[in-house]
Amino acid sequence: MAENKNREQKLRRTLSKFGYALRKSRKQNWSYNNQCGFMIIDIRTNGVVGGMRFDLSLDDVAEWIEQNS
Repeated sequence: MAENKNREQKLRRTLSKFGYALRKSRKQNWSYNNQCGFMIIDIRTNGVVGGMRFDLSLDDVAEWIEQNS
């Protein structure tokens, strides 16, 4: 669990350098519109650029950063 939290913090810092923020779902129960994962937000526009339904895992976030940096 601590390893995931450290990885999450590292990804948050990396996204912040590029003008993005990482949001984590607070919902406990999975639903179609909220899949209990992560979402990437463009800080300038406050628009969702990845994980519209909180459907990204930490691996997905790392891959997104790699593809968009």
